[in-house]
Formats: sequence, structure tokens, C-alpha cells
Amino acid sequence: MVVLADHLHFGRAASVPHVSQPALTKQIHKIEDTLGGALFVRKPRQITLMRAGEGFVARARPLLNDVQVAADVFRGALRGEAGLLRVGFGIAAIAGGLPDFIHRFRRRFPGVQIAMRDMSTPAQLAGLENHTLDVGFVRVPVSSEEISAWPLFRDRLVVAVGPHTRSHPRRGLKLLAREPFIVLARSVSASLYDHILRTCRAAGFTPRIVQEVAELFTALNLVRAGAGVGLVPNSSKVLKVPRVRYFETGVPSADFSIGIAVHKSSTSDPVVSNFLSIVRESYHP
Repeated sequence: MVVLADHLHFGRAASVPHVSQPALTKQIHKIEDTLGGALFVRKPRQITLMRAGEGFVARARPLLNDVQVAADVFRGALRGEAGLLRVGFGIAAIAGGLPDFIHRFRRRFPGVQIAMRDMSTPAQLAGLENHTLDVGFVRVPVSSEEISAWPLFRDRLVVAVGPHTRSHPRRGLKLLAREPFIVLARSVSASLYDHILRTCRAAGFTPRIVQEVAELFTALNLVRAGAGVGLVPNSSKVLKVPRVRYFETGVPSADFSIGIAVHKSSTSDPVVSNFLSIVRESYHP
């Protein structure tokens, strides 16, 4: 009806939605019967809108526009070009390429909103399992049967010492056995906390933990202040805390892998699938 109001000619109006002129005429009569009155004045070679028809078309046009917008959004969502992508990450992902993944994804799919959350590996896995996250960058391997994960890059624990530390960690992690340790609390990241303990035990001692903190940035600043030493991911260097020096542990078990993880049921989601494609392209251009 709106198309007919625009063209005021049954033949030209019928060609727009690709219907026959008789079918269009029948549709208009049906609308008029439903409304209880004529919308158009029909003359042999001229069609004009009645005043009531003008008012109806004026109200109908924005509704049709809204329907078109909604249809476009729906089709975009089916192609993964619209919607919401919820991404969990840790500091290792920042150092390992996540900013580049996000930049590429935003450039190719500008209609997708991205919500990012800085989270530990256990918190990300929980988010993937309860569907509050779509994608995570976590330590791998992952034991959950509900989650698919594969490695992307490697990281390792390194010794962080401040300017006042008297021990010489370059000679081996074991020389720090008597030093107080500052670590990320197990309640924040059980995977990192347990890895620190395993690494120290592999070096022949159990660390004397004097302070547990909620953030690596806090741990490194306490190290700088001389409150103790730390075992932190090498990727923590991106925090650029001044006067903190980093040394290798010399312990093979200090190494670990970071990978991308999704819930198995989410791999068919077009938005998730598009993001995974961007990540794969980045590592296999």
C-alpha cells in the first residue's frame, strides 16, 4: 500500500515488490475492507490518496521502516555481523596478541558489540560453562568436557625482584628459598597460585608466602617496595612497573600455554565463529 501511495500507479507499484497488478489490487481491496473505507480515489487514468489514506500512510511508513531495520539486523545476526561477543582474558592474552584480534574483528564486523572482562582462567572457564562468556583466553589444556580449547602461544613464570633484593636469582630460583614471596591469591587464580607452588617445589623448596594480593600490578609494586619477591607470568612485563627486574627461573615446569576456549555449543554461533576465524587468520595468515 505504501508503495502504491508512492507511485500512484498500479502497474509501476506492482513492479517494485515483483507482484502482479491483479494481486496488488486484491491486496489493496483487502486492506480497505479491513479498515472499513477507501484509501485511494480511483479514476480511469489517475489514482490519488484520500485524506484518510494520507494519514494512514504517514503512520504506516515509519512502521515499515522499523520492520526493515529489524529484518536487516536479523539477517546480520544470522551472518555474525551483529550481536554481542563476550570475551574473557588475562594479562598473557594482552601480551600475546588479543588487542590485534579485537582490532581486526572490529574492522571486519563493526556491527558486533564486544564486551571484555579481565578474568583468571578458572573464572573464565566458569563463565564459558554457564554461558556468561562466549570466548576465553585461558591456560591450556582444559579438563572440562563442555569446552573446546586449543593453544595459541606460550608464556612462563619468571622471578620478579625489587631494587633492594640481596639474593641473586640469576643463579637459580632455589637461592630465593629464604625470601618472602608475594603472590596472587588462590581465590583470584587457583591455576597461577598452584603453578607457583609447583615451580618452587621443582626448584627444591616451598615458598614462604607473606602476602596474597588481588592483582599482579599490586604484587609487582610490593616487590618494588621491597616487601618480597614474586613469581609472575613473563607477560606481566607489559605492566612496566619501574625498578622491578625479571630473571628466568631455570625450571622447565615454569612454562605454560595460553589458548582460546569456547563452549562446544557456541561453535555454531556465527559471531563466535567469525571471531575464531580472525584468530586463526592471525596465527595462520
